[in-house]
Amino acid sequence: MNDAEPALFDMPDPEPRPATRRPPRGRNRETWIMTAVAEVVITDATAVNEALAQAEANSLMIGWDDDSVDADPSLDDPQVEPATRALDQLAWLIWATDGQEALMEADAFRVLEVASEMTDKTADRGTATWRVMVKLTDVDRLRRLATQAHPDEATLIADSLALAWQRAADPFAPLRSIPGIDWRPKTVEVKHLPARTAPGSR
Repeated sequence: MNDAEPALFDMPDPEPRPATRRPPRGRNRETWIMTAVAEVVITDATAVNEALAQAEANSLMIGWDDDSVDADPSLDDPQVEPATRALDQLAWLIWATDGQEALMEADAFRVLEVASEMTDKTADRGTATWRVMVKLTDVDRLRRLATQAHPDEATLIADSLALAWQRAADPFAPLRSIPGIDWRPKTVEVKHLPARTAPGSR
């Protein structure tokens, strides 16, 4: 066989593997946002209605606007199905910082914005989405809380701010205390907002 000819079983040169991109570790003063999505079914519209009335009466919701419920006539319209009204009311009961208390008390971050909404509604079910935007103030404390809760994932927590945040605080805590619903988690997205897109940036 001619040495210039390739051997029958010669393998082609392997293609270079793309560089593996490590997840952002997070640094103090960065802005991050967590977005959680869940499917929700109303099982007891009366319980949801009562929970909203209690929340309003106790003024437990930060930034609660007394006129907010009246802004949507369907919330009080007797012609609207109770389950549909409950879905509209549910957006007011989902408070994105529920479950984040330990991180806020530890001064791991400062909350900048929160939001919640219901979409894709049928008579008694829809998709709930809520977001919490924060500015990191002490990443080490955040990681420490995450590691205390999940010591078996310490290495992964050290390498990923997104994982650390999800392990330090339950992303679906905002739904767990709401009566009259069943829900199924869909997605959680945690991402860093570059300075040029973060609120207040120039």
